[in-house]
Amino acid sequence: MSPLVYWQLDVFAERPLAGNGVAIFPDARQLSPATMQALTQELRQFESVFLLPGASADAYQARIFTMEEELPFAGHPIIGTAALLHHLHCPGASAEWSLQLLAKSVTLRTRRQDLGFYAEMAQGRSEFGALLAHEQALRFAEAFGLSVTELDSRYPATVVSNGLPYLLLPVTAPGLARAKQCRAFAAELAALGADFVYLLDVDAREGRTWDPLGLIEDIATGSAAGPVAAFLVKYGLQRHDERFSLNQGRFLGRPSRLDVCVAADGHVSVGGSVQLLARAELLVDASELG
Repeated sequence: MSPLVYWQLDVFAERPLAGNGVAIFPDARQLSPATMQALTQELRQFESVFLLPGASADAYQARIFTMEEELPFAGHPIIGTAALLHHLHCPGASAEWSLQLLAKSVTLRTRRQDLGFYAEMAQGRSEFGALLAHEQALRFAEAFGLSVTELDSRYPATVVSNGLPYLLLPVTAPGLARAKQCRAFAAELAALGADFVYLLDVDAREGRTWDPLGLIEDIATGSAAGPVAAFLVKYGLQRHDERFSLNQGRFLGRPSRLDVCVAADGHVSVGGSVQLLARAELLVDASELG
């Protein structure tokens, strides 16, 4: 039986060793979900992707795991997956791919560029949920060690989703720089219909987010980019059909650029550059892993 190969890529990265890393297993048919979870924990990636062939050469099922759980949807792993599929299966300059996730099916377009690849994902329309009162928003800001002066009260904290629901919490630039998640608040988020908090410096188009326990900060969050883009358009800070960029990862030394656009019909696209970094293989038979 041939060795099980996996790849390491950097997503939303203008160069290798920037952006957000992801491990991708291009053929995971031998692996059980429990083994997928265990491999993600072994590799200690923020997320790993495990691909299963679909009905056609350009269609795959993608399962996405963090070290804690399987996700119904995620951004940077899917962007990276499309770039890897282009590298492995398409000699041409551009291609289109369909990925079936737990939450929905996603269409992506890819193209080769001078350094690496560029991949863009159609995230669909954003769904706006709970709108927080100032006092509610302040309680979440305090959970990140921030004071009332570091909460940007010009814009309301809002739950927005393009597959994963985020509580978008506008903060000042000093607040974004000083923030550190001080406690877990899963129950409070669940009551609002949200899974994560995304701190947003509206003026700089820059954000930060952590895992639910506040232990790991994400470098570049593609699943939050669509909600942020829709939020900025809703409040007149960007125009429909205008491509612009979001920034993340600066505080981790991994600067990342996420390109976004909200069409006139509300559909959101998220894209960025992807770099191939490494190819590796397991030294044990995948069938022995369970």
